[in-house]
Amino acid sequence: MDMVVAGRAAWLDRLPGIIKDLERRWSLTLGSPFEGASCAWVAPVRLVNGSSAVLKIGLPHMEGKHEIEGLRFWDGDPTVRLLASDDRLVAMLIERCHPGTSLRALPEPEQDVVI
Repeated sequence: MDMVVAGRAAWLDRLPGIIKDLERRWSLTLGSPFEGASCAWVAPVRLVNGSSAVLKIGLPHMEGKHEIEGLRFWDGDPTVRLLASDDRLVAMLIERCHPGTSLRALPEPEQDVVI
C-alpha cells in the first residue's frame, strides 16, 4: 500500500471520531452527508440558534491546503463565510449556500473561472 492510500485509509478510520468531536464541540445537529464529495466529508448541520450551516472535514491534500486561510481572508465576500474552523483537523463550519448550478455541470474552462 503506498503512502497516499495509507494516509486516506487512516483519515477514514479517524473520521467518525472527528465528526463526533466537532458535533459536540460546536453544538451541531448533523444531517445526512452530501453525496458526490471526493476529497472531504460534507454534511448540512443545524446550529444551536436554529440556523443552518455546513460541516466540511477535508481529506488533507495539496489542492485544499489553503482553503481555510482563503475563507478567512475573503470573510464571506465573494465566498461563503467561515463560521468556525479547526486547522489541525482540516474542519470547517461554513455558511450554507444553495447554488443554482452544480459546478460539475459546467464545462471545465468555466469551472476554472469559478474556482
